[in-house]
Amino acid sequence: MNKDILNAIFAKLETISKISEVFKYNKGQIDNYPTAIISNFRGEKERTSVKTIEKKYKYTVKIYQEIKSELRDIEANEDLMLDIVSDIDNAFDTDDSLGGVVDDINCTNAMVFEDRELLMLVAEIEITCLKLKQLT
Repeated sequence: MNKDILNAIFAKLETISKISEVFKYNKGQIDNYPTAIISNFRGEKERTSVKTIEKKYKYTVKIYQEIKSELRDIEANEDLMLDIVSDIDNAFDTDDSLGGVVDDINCTNAMVFEDRELLMLVAEIEITCLKLKQLT
């Protein structure tokens, strides 16, 4: 199930035109910006009733945008990052089951911050996918 969800999130992020590249793993060298990296999978499982198990799959998506080039305007980069966060939120709102892979999806904790050591703007979004398993 985890691999199916990861592939569906990857495919959804690839539809966002403002993102240059999407990766399912932490990539060392980034060649094109902005780049999205899906990481930090966490799973939770809870029995919500006698016949239902609720599984939550949580992923962190980080969007990286370089700011070191003098040709890049910091305000324009921040606007771009906010647009991308909004586009991601809208993409998952319009397909809240990832094509039937999950029962519900939620994007939370969107934030944009500057990493001065890496000279990057970074947007971080937590994506929580819910899958209900009915027991017989």
